Amino acid sequence: MTPDHEAFVRASWAEVEARAEAIAAKPALTTPDWGTTMSRNLIAAAVVMTAFACGDPGAVTSPAASDAVASASVAPCTAAQGQQHIDAGQYKQAIREFTCLIALDPTAVEGYRGRIEAELMLGRFSDAVLDYVQVMAFVVPVHPDAEQTILAGYDARLDVTPDAILALMGKSFAHWWFFDYPAAMHVLDHLLAVQPNDAYGHLFRGSSRLLQGTKRAAGAADLEHAIALLPASPDVRFIVADAYTYGSEPNAQRALMEATFALEDGLDTPRIRAILGGAYLALGDAAAAAAQIKIHIDLVTTELVGTSPLTPGSSTSLGLVPGRTYDIPIAVQAGEAVSITTSSQDFTDTILVLLAPDGTADVGSDDYKEYFAGLAWVAPAGGTYRLRVTSFEGASTGQLLVVRK
Repeated sequence: MTPDHEAFVRASWAEVEARAEAIAAKPALTTPDWGTTMSRNLIAAAVVMTAFACGDPGAVTSPAASDAVASASVAPCTAAQGQQHIDAGQYKQAIREFTCLIALDPTAVEGYRGRIEAELMLGRFSDAVLDYVQVMAFVVPVHPDAEQTILAGYDARLDVTPDAILALMGKSFAHWWFFDYPAAMHVLDHLLAVQPNDAYGHLFRGSSRLLQGTKRAAGAADLEHAIALLPASPDVRFIVADAYTYGSEPNAQRALMEATFALEDGLDTPRIRAILGGAYLALGDAAAAAAQIKIHIDLVTTELVGTSPLTPGSSTSLGLVPGRTYDIPIAVQAGEAVSITTSSQDFTDTILVLLAPDGTADVGSDDYKEYFAGLAWVAPAGGTYRLRVTSFEGASTGQLLVVRK
């Protein structure tokens, strides 16, 4: 760890501590089954610190990195202590413990697993999603068996206590995140048999049903039940919007309404912006869609890399890492038809926006062909436009191929 990096860690952890103290001073908002809520500022600070550590290979692979963090007066932290906080219902303290653990090793799964579990108990589903994005960005490339590790841990806990709500929530959420909706529904049925009026259980069973495309009417009813239980929760509305965006029968108008509710209540995340962008595209408002997709890309970009121009009939292969966005000049004539596709052998989801010469978002794309972004567009005016392209939520590592036909 370099002296500059060590200083950054000290400053970042001090910010986490300060924000955590501010959270503790705020009045608590209680919700059924989850206890008190917490500010996303703690998560944001931790993500910044984690992303910076991952940007320095020595910080995540060298034992000296942990020594340097410890020397920066970071309190010792363990997964066992974090889990004890969760089991005692001390979810804020658990998040602090697991945030410390992530700072010590941003590529280890247990810090994220524990923090996600605490976030679920607080009803902070968006924060849990953001943490799983971090798992995909930083843990899975180092530990490809991360999913199996998480599920095995929950299986071991459920072998001892089959009706444990904490473990049922954590396991079902892991299945949901990793697209195993039948398994998620099976666990959620068990959870709801134990706790029939659980908002989380209805919300994620409804989402899983819509995403899987089975029992869609029952899934919609589950979602409405969750809203009725927690009508003021932006996190509930976010999951509902997600289900109506990416489910087997999308409902753009409903997705737009629910995502707007979440955004206006302070839930401003890359995925919310992507949902809004997709809804506007489906409803035919290309300008609004492009603006939302640009915000998504801005939110996930920590490194903007310029390239040489992409001319007609050419392609370029670009190396992506988490947080990297490419800025590609595209020279066009007025009335020229432009076709651009993206693809990768290493990951499955891209997103892009085309900026006009004055910098405004002109065209945005997400899921143009399956999950890959692309566009077929006629230039309204000549000039040099700029294509900004990255992976969805800026989380992927690998080669990105961009083709201009």
